Amino acid sequence: MNLDQLHQQFPNEQACRQFFESVLWQDGRKCPLCGCQESCVLKSQNVRPGLYECYHCKRQFTVTTRTPMHSTKLPLRKWLQAMFLIVNSSKGISSVFLGRYLGISQPAAWRMGHAIRQMMTPMLNQKLSGVVELDEAYIGGKPRYQPGVKNKRGRGTRKY
Repeated sequence: MNLDQLHQQFPNEQACRQFFESVLWQDGRKCPLCGCQESCVLKSQNVRPGLYECYHCKRQFTVTTRTPMHSTKLPLRKWLQAMFLIVNSSKGISSVFLGRYLGISQPAAWRMGHAIRQMMTPMLNQKLSGVVELDEAYIGGKPRYQPGVKNKRGRGTRKY
């Protein structure tokens, strides 16, 4: 997927919200505060879209409640674009470039980048399964200089 396809697939906030809801609530909507799966949609002129109320604890929540995206003023579309840029950059992305691309300040982009990386940490504890494909791997390098030590070169080394 490229940026044009991302913009076509997620043209507005509603599409982004539906995407996040489908990812976070795969088994149905669940209250992040008490864990109850019974809730109702709040609809009114004064209520923001995507607001729900839990039947059990009577608290209101959205898809961003209890996530690093909670209480942000940035639209979900900018979060999705930032996630796309961070995941697709092979060597990382600077907060300066991220802020310039998204049209936000550098400190806001820095906080956003750290929040996105924080959301990715639960995935680090899982083992990979199936076919795992790696790209741009660089293993090894020149041996460090040590006086009096002669290092092998080429196929005689133990680098894998």
